[in-house]
Amino acid sequence: MMQKYYKIQFTGGELSGRSFIVPPEGLLIGKSVTAGIRPGGNDIEIKHASLYVRETDSALILESHAESVFVGDGQLEPGQATELAPGTIVRLGKNLVFHAEEEEGTVPVTLPSPFSPGDDEPTEDSTVDGENEAGRENSEDRTRYASEDELRDLRRFLQKQTSRKKFTIAFGIILLLAIIGGGFLYTELQIENPVTWPGEVSGVYNDDEFRFELGPQGKFMMYYPVCAQTKVEKTETNCEVMTLLGKNLDVVFHLKLEVNPVPDGFVVSRKTSFSRWRKDAEENKGFTFLGPPEDKFYAISTCGFPYQTMEYKRADDVMQWQGFVCYMRYHDQEIILTREVPVQHYWRAEKVVTNYGCFVASPDAANSYWEIPENIPENASKTELYRSLLSKWMMNNAANTNWPEIKQEFALLLSLSGKANDEDMMGDALELLSDFRERQALWYAQMCLAYQHYEKEENWHMMKNVLNESLSKFPTPDDYRHIRILHNIWTLDE
Repeated sequence: MMQKYYKIQFTGGELSGRSFIVPPEGLLIGKSVTAGIRPGGNDIEIKHASLYVRETDSALILESHAESVFVGDGQLEPGQATELAPGTIVRLGKNLVFHAEEEEGTVPVTLPSPFSPGDDEPTEDSTVDGENEAGRENSEDRTRYASEDELRDLRRFLQKQTSRKKFTIAFGIILLLAIIGGGFLYTELQIENPVTWPGEVSGVYNDDEFRFELGPQGKFMMYYPVCAQTKVEKTETNCEVMTLLGKNLDVVFHLKLEVNPVPDGFVVSRKTSFSRWRKDAEENKGFTFLGPPEDKFYAISTCGFPYQTMEYKRADDVMQWQGFVCYMRYHDQEIILTREVPVQHYWRAEKVVTNYGCFVASPDAANSYWEIPENIPENASKTELYRSLLSKWMMNNAANTNWPEIKQEFALLLSLSGKANDEDMMGDALELLSDFRERQALWYAQMCLAYQHYEKEENWHMMKNVLNESLSKFPTPDDYRHIRILHNIWTLDE
């Protein structure tokens, strides 16, 4: 007989994918043993909601018996009923979601289930674990009838469970064999992990170096391990090395040092030139950077030579590499050092690539370094700046001068001198800067001694005063002494 009937299709929660026919006598959803659908979960009540077909117009009615019954964007109060149009989304509790579908045709014939909910064997509609014993006793004289869709869903579920068990057992066996095989290969091939710098184990190093100078007073060095397979190509200021790492020399190590002039370098700051280089490396050189840049220092025994470092990956015509790049500025020159290993060996060589900077900046280079300002005033005068520095610095005590202001004036004077190619003014300014930093070092040493003295006496008030005074003299991380102050590293030999 052809007639209209309703079916509900679950799209969310533990019954997702299953469908149920709404029988003529109605359908109760809840944890009750009389319910036609019994979901699990603490958010489902004993009698949560019921569905039935209204006799007058054959409309599907949803009646709420609990608080968490939601229809569309609204919520039904307990005891409230509403007409449920096909396709309307209904949510019970937190996750159980379904909608009704209107069907025409022969109503599917339901077959009796071979088990009742009170039996020990599971039924296709039993979705709640651990029914109470009283409920089981009251349900022994009831028989649950399941639709063809429910039986088909149950068979599909049992087949998936069996497949998952077989897959888990097979995967476990394969993983065990892989671990055993990997251990055997590791022992036979004597693979070193982590990789060491050649000579770190034996204590006998065979390192070579490449030195170069950038005027004035800029002295730098790159070092690298040497073996029979080491290849080096170098010019006056550039050097590229291909060598090997590890006790067994089984990891390729590639270093490249480049020194390039920066256009208008005396008026272009380190931050700006680094951003330009980074953009070019990403667009034209195959670099993929793996994080933000970090600020670090070479020549940390003096005021420190600042640089920025980033981890990266890159690909060339032969292989993929992973390592670190260090970017430095010295006057109008940029110094770029990359150190990298093949990406498949990075997990072994990360310690070496991270710990060995492979680069040295001399104290002279650090003492003659200045940060080129982001903005240089158009009306700035070299002569007036030099006179101002002489009057402020030479005529006053070091402890009473404004160091950040003097540092900024030195940066303007040196940048303007470099831009105008005024070597005489550059030389005089650098000599004055050297004297300024010598007096800084003397004052800093005195503060270190004072801090240590107050620390021994446990005079916390005076220790705090010394710390605040020091931070006022070195207010930014551009000077390594600022880092030492913040960490309370007050030793004179650093």
